[in-house]
Amino acid sequence: MENTKIRLIEKIGFALTNLGNIPIMTLLNTYLLIFYTDVVGISPAVVGTLFLISRLLDGVSDPLLGFLIDRFPKTRFGKYKPILVLGTIICCINYLLVWFSPLMFSGQKILAISVSYILLGITFDLMDIPLNSLIPVLTGRESERNVLSSIKGVSYTVGPTLLNIAAPLILASYSNQVSGYLLLIVGTVIVVAFFTIVGTLTLKERVIEEIDHTKEKKNYSIKDAVKILKVREVATLFISMLFITAATNIFNGSLLYYLSYIIKDTRLLSLASFLGLFGALGAGVIVPIISKKIGKIRLYTAALVLISGAMLLLIGFKSSRLVFLIGYVLVQSGLGFTNTLQYSISADNVDIIRKKLGFEPAALIASLNSLIMKFAMAVGGAIPGFILSYTGYVANQEQVGSASTGIIVATFVIPFVLYVLTMLVFNYGYGFSPNKLFSKENRKSSV
Repeated sequence: MENTKIRLIEKIGFALTNLGNIPIMTLLNTYLLIFYTDVVGISPAVVGTLFLISRLLDGVSDPLLGFLIDRFPKTRFGKYKPILVLGTIICCINYLLVWFSPLMFSGQKILAISVSYILLGITFDLMDIPLNSLIPVLTGRESERNVLSSIKGVSYTVGPTLLNIAAPLILASYSNQVSGYLLLIVGTVIVVAFFTIVGTLTLKERVIEEIDHTKEKKNYSIKDAVKILKVREVATLFISMLFITAATNIFNGSLLYYLSYIIKDTRLLSLASFLGLFGALGAGVIVPIISKKIGKIRLYTAALVLISGAMLLLIGFKSSRLVFLIGYVLVQSGLGFTNTLQYSISADNVDIIRKKLGFEPAALIASLNSLIMKFAMAVGGAIPGFILSYTGYVANQEQVGSASTGIIVATFVIPFVLYVLTMLVFNYGYGFSPNKLFSKENRKSSV
């Protein structure tokens, strides 16, 4: 089973499926805060609080859904594929409500946002958890997993970049902001449904878990599930993903404020995204080659150094358009590496749990990843709102000095601190040290 190669049509389908997963959260992270504050007319502090509370409440459902999905019976279509298709349809319907329910129910817009936003977390899980459970069950080959992780990483780079190129142009072409968002969001939902369903139909779940039969457990208990948090590799990756995702969400969520009120040209995001595509795409493509030579751990660390350096550059030259373009490309290149490597390392962690604890944890790991992402999204959505409110931000007006400083802090300073923390936690958890930098044994163990 481990020697089975993934067919080309499956690789294309896997790319489509991942591309279909991207627009939901990409537009949410970049545009929803400014949509709620500048279009719907809600205070940034209120929105930040809603994001935080809603995401924390929603995150409780993630492990439960992962627990239930791991118990879903295997059908002739697979175990995870049917849930992925059904979940995509349900999520797309709810996604429309997240954006437009406050406009439809203007008298109860706070309630409308709260309900739809909480429901989105649950419905998005129905498409996200099964999708992120696929790599360990599509193949057991390390080289093939690296390829699939590279495809996933590239998809998670290309998708947001294309959206960040197209979205500002679409919104700028409409004098009526609501009309621009209507076209953007409805078009996105159509693409999500088509790509995900078509891509899923090409995939084949083929891996049968090779677990010591003396330890085999068809269904793990809650107590068993808690044990995975004691596995050092698993806990380290979870914490690292929390910090790096929070940093990236804060950066993305504040970026339009920076471009609107500091640079004063939101269309610059289209050019930056276009240029960033090449850096991120190139990084994702060469991950299998470089990780084979120097190891996943060192490559992940090097990428974090690159991102942190870029953030320092942006802080130092905060008013320069040219530096912004350069810094943005460097950030996207670094994220191209980390996004790709996280999925490969996570698939390896599934194998570690199978061997150490004796049960199949693919959906559980994916659900906990989703829980971490949502907590990071909650922090990423709340922190910019709180900072903007505290520093005196006023929508659609020239900002006072303290508000401009708040925008810089939210966009660059806070992410920089979190990226550095990610690097420290990851290196500590995986036992990497400069003394092992050229160690042949370390290189082999980290590939």
